[in-house]
Amino acid sequence: MLIKDQQTYSDLPKNIAIAATFRNNRAMRICRLSLLALLLIVPIALQNPTALAQTAPAASTTNSTDTILHPADLDALIPPSVFFRGQTATVQKRNSGGVHFAGGPFMFAMKVDTGGYSTSIQEKYQTYLITEVALNIGGHTLPPGAYGVGFIANNKFLVMDIGGNDLFTAASQHDEAMSRPIPLQVQADPTHGYRLYSGRDFIVFNRSAK
Repeated sequence: MLIKDQQTYSDLPKNIAIAATFRNNRAMRICRLSLLALLLIVPIALQNPTALAQTAPAASTTNSTDTILHPADLDALIPPSVFFRGQTATVQKRNSGGVHFAGGPFMFAMKVDTGGYSTSIQEKYQTYLITEVALNIGGHTLPPGAYGVGFIANNKFLVMDIGGNDLFTAASQHDEAMSRPIPLQVQADPTHGYRLYSGRDFIVFNRSAK
């Protein structure tokens, strides 16, 4: 028994040496694989230095100037349906437009499917307007909020609260020179502010100083 134990203990240095050699070989293989991966990545990065940068998320910035928004710009902002006068209605994202004002706030409007409303509501409620800042429309100040709006008879633009109550009307204009009218869009006004169009009819609005 003593002789067998002595033989077992005499094998320990050999086993330790083998284990150390195994660990060293494994570490060397890992180093070789890491070096190989680096050699493969570096030439790609040198050929296309923007490849890696494109994977990083863009830093959020605050816009310093106003930007007119189109349907593609508003897709993530516009809800699928909106509440007005006691019920909800789906919106037409394809018929939308707005302004991203300097400093960050938004204003946008979108056409609404009003088939579920009474005829009297349908005649004046055509569009849903949301604004984060006060707007000036025809001399009236519209506070931040959500509103139902529409172009009505006698060249008028009507603004209602979400309960369907009339807030004010402003004079609208008709643009016969427009070559390709669409259901809704926002364009810059040549004099000041912006135009909210429905077909060829439009009203001029701008960010209120109040």
